[in-house]
Amino acid sequence: MEQSKLIDEILARVAAKLAAAGEAADAGQDPAGEPAGKPGLLVLSQTEDQCCTQVLDNAALKERFAITCACRPEDVADLSAQSCVVLCQLTNDVLSKLALGICDTPYTRMASQAILMGKRVYILTEQVELYRYATTAPAPYYAALEAHLNLLTASGAVICSQSNLEHVLAGCGESGPRAERSAPAPTPCACQERELRLEKRVLTEKDVSDAAAAKVTCIRLPAKCILTALAKDCAKDRGIRLELG
Repeated sequence: MEQSKLIDEILARVAAKLAAAGEAADAGQDPAGEPAGKPGLLVLSQTEDQCCTQVLDNAALKERFAITCACRPEDVADLSAQSCVVLCQLTNDVLSKLALGICDTPYTRMASQAILMGKRVYILTEQVELYRYATTAPAPYYAALEAHLNLLTASGAVICSQSNLEHVLAGCGESGPRAERSAPAPTPCACQERELRLEKRVLTEKDVSDAAAAKVTCIRLPAKCILTALAKDCAKDRGIRLELG
């Protein structure tokens, strides 16, 4: 092909692309075919796992948000374009670093920046490593780490279960930062239910008492677990729900 014809062909293709992009914009879509104006939802994790996949594949969330995952190389994790950020894999190491302002990894840098930019940050209950040690960790040490988590919630982060994420995000699709706060204050969602899963054949009063000390509100047990009378009474007195199955 002669050089002039090649140039004409390239120009024709560019013009066709521009025309298609213009038609998409007129139709209320971006060039990729997605509805224009969707608020951004960033899934932030250290590696892509089942938690990330479930959020990314949630049909209801995909309908409301333009979802990206920071650990996917094909996704551009631009915080300025995000309305909400969902934190997965919140290990004790990451929790402590965020609370102390140590941002030495891509995960901690982006999570800290999201908080500083006033983005809506949601922490999935199932992804908080600290909760796994609610009944085994010494109370003072657990309280010290829990203070780090409380700092994040006092700074605006919301803790919610993955199954409840869609409901919590309802009505939070508008873009832009939240209104300025005169002083950090815990959000109502920060005091929500805390669950504990125990794989035991017999639930004792001590098990319930330890869970109460860790501020657990619901204990999930195997379907065939035996509940002692004292355990039931203790759970009732402490306001802890026992669920089998």
